[in-house]
Amino acid sequence: MSALADFTGSQETRWCIGFLVAALVASAACRVRALTMSGGIAAALVGGTIVGTAGWWPGTVLVAFFITSSGLSRYSAARRPAGEQARGNRRDAVQVLANGGVPAFCALASAAADSPCPWLVALCASVAGAASDTWGTEVGRLSRSRPRLVTTWQTAPTGTSGAVSLPGTLGSVAGALLIGLVAGSGLVLGWNVPGIPGVGIIATVTLAGFAGSIVDSVLGATVQASYRCPDCDQLTERRVHRCGTATELAGGVRWMNNDTVNLLAVSISAGLGLAAGAVWP
Repeated sequence: MSALADFTGSQETRWCIGFLVAALVASAACRVRALTMSGGIAAALVGGTIVGTAGWWPGTVLVAFFITSSGLSRYSAARRPAGEQARGNRRDAVQVLANGGVPAFCALASAAADSPCPWLVALCASVAGAASDTWGTEVGRLSRSRPRLVTTWQTAPTGTSGAVSLPGTLGSVAGALLIGLVAGSGLVLGWNVPGIPGVGIIATVTLAGFAGSIVDSVLGATVQASYRCPDCDQLTERRVHRCGTATELAGGVRWMNNDTVNLLAVSISAGLGLAAGAVWP
């Protein structure tokens, strides 16, 4: 077994080092304005919990998602009009937990289960779902072509929830594939978990993650709340428009915001991963 596989230590050691590393990463993210203070605290708790209960391999999967998605979000934000930025680029605690809460739950479940394999696959699949959604959104916003609503196929303004484009879809696939490759490479490097085949986890995590992003788009186009500014007549996800005017519900369910949709989509990815992991010997 490789030296990387030996660098796990006792569970107590993993908890301590895991929270320390997660806190350092979260602190750095706050300094570069990728996270708010509440987002940094939530990220440290999520990362520490995953490493402490599930080990370094799932923690690496989470870090790969966070670094690449944060970098892509910053790159995209710098190249699009301010009016297209619905919520800003700094993730708060709610946004962090919407994407990271399910992986943390899967990590805790893997530690309590007789067979951790299905829950570890679910963990990676849920992270792939979050990555697929983020990559698809940010790459789609960089596209010059107008996206189309996934339900009616009508064109929509860039950044509209539930609207997709070819570049954005390819970005979704790439985001899910990245997490699948990181998960699979962990097995090659020696972070071995009995019962998980390398090629199988790459395919499963990628497909489950991409499926989650499709669910996200469908929910975004059908039930996610959208608001209209009565003064500017512009659609937004905010209850108060950037001009300072209170918006009015234009469609969807009022409590079904973007974070709720993300949580549901990530949960779907986790469920698909859990089902696939359960059928492996």
